[in-house]
Amino acid sequence: MPFEAKLDEDNRWVILSKIVPWEEFARLYYKNFKSNRGATTKDARLVLGVIIIKHIMKSDDRGVIEMIQENPYMQYFLGLESFTSEQVMTPSLLVSIRKRIDLDVFESLTDDLIRKGLKLKAGAKQEEADTVTKDDEDEDGDDHDDDPHPGNKGKLQMDATVCDADIKYPTDLDLLNEGRQKAEDLIDKLCLKPGVQDKPRTYRRAARKEFLNVSKMKRKPANVLRKAIRKQINYLKRDVRIINKMLDTIKDEPIPFERRQLKYFFVIQHLLEQQETMYKKKSHQVEDR
Repeated sequence: MPFEAKLDEDNRWVILSKIVPWEEFARLYYKNFKSNRGATTKDARLVLGVIIIKHIMKSDDRGVIEMIQENPYMQYFLGLESFTSEQVMTPSLLVSIRKRIDLDVFESLTDDLIRKGLKLKAGAKQEEADTVTKDDEDEDGDDHDDDPHPGNKGKLQMDATVCDADIKYPTDLDLLNEGRQKAEDLIDKLCLKPGVQDKPRTYRRAARKEFLNVSKMKRKPANVLRKAIRKQINYLKRDVRIINKMLDTIKDEPIPFERRQLKYFFVIQHLLEQQETMYKKKSHQVEDR
């Protein structure tokens, strides 16, 4: 099954495949590969790609090979020209290769690439305005913000390995509110790091107040609910930008997120992308939801 015209360019693995400096990392890989045990028989991009996926997904050796075996987007990220149901390598070979890589270089490579992975969703959306669309803001008579500050679609569910199960799904508004709260927790975590800027203004009180005002309504008019969703999207988008900016200030250090926090950040960005898509299309359905 060739990949041509079958994969969504907005998928995170497709985007990441374009921003990873493969040639640069391949040179470092071959340079630091311990040569006293013979040469590697696997292509550098394939090996490094598997290690990147394993590190980002926090998976064990067998688990990451099985994920790749089932996921065409991950296989595209590895540089394969078509989907295959075969293992790209055995788990034991991955263990052997990893043992032969200089550990300091390995940590440097994987940490830098995780940072790229964390930012790829925001980077793909960087050119968009803070508000989702100006037309949507003005679609009803007085639908203006009181606060002036807030300013990869495959047919397979397999790509949603950073699953949305970590956040409840009662309604879109509830989902955005909980995603925003998780993002605020991550900002608080980053503020504890030495050298990070003072705690930025996140408008969390205003965001929570606006959420509660609407969520407590027994009947929510469509235009009121749509406006509330738009505002929560903008609050969450602002928080994601803040997190990425704070990560940039400590780019020479390991990412200070624990495994669960790292997963939350991936989920939050996936959530934001889905909610923006549904808002623009005036729909309540989206692929991989």
